[in-house]
Amino acid sequence: MAAKKTSKNIKFEEALAELEAAVEKLESGDLPLEEAIAEFQKGTELSKICLEKLNKAKAAVQKLEVNPVNDEDFHTEEFEEPEDSEEE
Repeated sequence: MAAKKTSKNIKFEEALAELEAAVEKLESGDLPLEEAIAEFQKGTELSKICLEKLNKAKAAVQKLEVNPVNDEDFHTEEFEEPEDSEEE
């Protein structure tokens, strides 16, 4: 049985949910070898799609810096990820 190709038009949240489902199926250990290989291939493809979408989102989120002396002089900088703060 051939694995269906996952659409690159899938939304990030849907791809992530499908990836999590594939991981759960594989971790269960109940799949026959052929189905496990198909799930692994699907998971690999979904992982690439998720990473691609995250990289595009990161590129889109940039901080705009304006020169205080000359407000017409501006440039973009990489968006700094906030440090994880643990809530107590």
